[in-house]
Formats: sequence, structure tokens, C-alpha cells
Amino acid sequence: MPRRRIKKGEPEMLIVSFCDIVTVVTAALFFALLITIQEALKIPVFKPTPRAVPTNKTPVFFECRNHEVFYVNKDALDSQVAKKLSQMNPGVRSGDLSQFLKAIQGEEIGNQDYSVDPKYLLVGVMALQPKPGSKGEAVTQLQAPSGLFQSALAQLDKQSQYIAFLVRDDSFDAFRTARSVADKIGYDTGWELLGEDEPIKFGQGGASIAPQ
Repeated sequence: MPRRRIKKGEPEMLIVSFCDIVTVVTAALFFALLITIQEALKIPVFKPTPRAVPTNKTPVFFECRNHEVFYVNKDALDSQVAKKLSQMNPGVRSGDLSQFLKAIQGEEIGNQDYSVDPKYLLVGVMALQPKPGSKGEAVTQLQAPSGLFQSALAQLDKQSQYIAFLVRDDSFDAFRTARSVADKIGYDTGWELLGEDEPIKFGQGGASIAPQ
């Protein structure tokens, strides 16, 4: 077959350029498909819970509740409980629950923020219930050097004590702010989540929060 002669001025088909375009488009589609598959199969990354750090320091407890921070003066409450129990007849202290509750009936143990639930004392546990209407320190006040939280921290010793937060579901904003303040001052901190109506318990099976 005679070869067709291309007349002068007639456009030629550029096969090389067409192949380049096909190659680029194919590569682009391949990478788009690869990225789509990668995103579809991506496994979410979860940050692990901070590990407890062994320490010889003593915990000082603060509760985060109702978007506020409360100082749990455990040492003062321990002293109240020990004094009240020492005034009881030894037979009552080691007796059944009904005798114990009868002996302690009407006795108020606690402070302005917490009352001690007497029924736990017979098994060696100090359980604290928040008092209705008690007021802690709001989030907006936590960073004030003259506020209740920082004033309490100023009375503590960073070398021998650390801050343990007891956090309710409604108060992670207060917890994060208070922990940030404690970290900046130089305290070790730890925390534990409490249920909505769960009492704060110390003693057998009670709170034990290590720094994290």
C-alpha cells in the first residue's frame, strides 16, 4: 500500500505526547486509589493511660466535682474518726453493725464539705459523702495565686507530697486546669475517675492513686 504523504502545513499526530498523558493520568489514578485504600484501612491510634510511677511521697487529695475543685483534708478527717472511735467501748467497735450504728447515731463526723458515712467505719473504711450546698473553687479561680487551690498547694511540700485528683465525669475541665497549675508549680500528680454518686473511700479497698 502506498504510504500517504503528509502535505506541508498539515498537522502531525504526536504519539509520544499522547502516551505521556496516558501515563500521567494512570499514575494519578493509581495514587488516588492507593490513598483511598490507606485511609479506609487506617487503624486509629489511642494514647495509652499514663503509667503509675513508684514513689515514696504522700498523696494529698483534691476532688473535682460540679466543675469545681475541693480540698479533701484527709488528715483532719482521719483524726476525727480516730478520736470518735477511741471514745467507744471496745466491744461496740468489734460488734455487729446495728450496735455500732446505734452507738454512733447522732454523731457528726466531717467538715464543711464532707460527712463521714458511719456504716463503713466498722470494716475499716472511711467513706466521704459531699455535703449538699458545699462550694469548691471554680475553674476561673484556680489560676489565681491567692485562690483556695493555690493557697492549699502553698502549704504542702513538693519533696514529700504529691497531688491526687478524684475526678467526676462532669468536671474534667476543672481537673485539667488544676493539674496544669500543679504541674507548673512542680508537683507530681495522679488521678482517678469516680462514679457520679460514688463515695470517696479511704482504707481497705479505698483510694490509692500513684503519680502518673
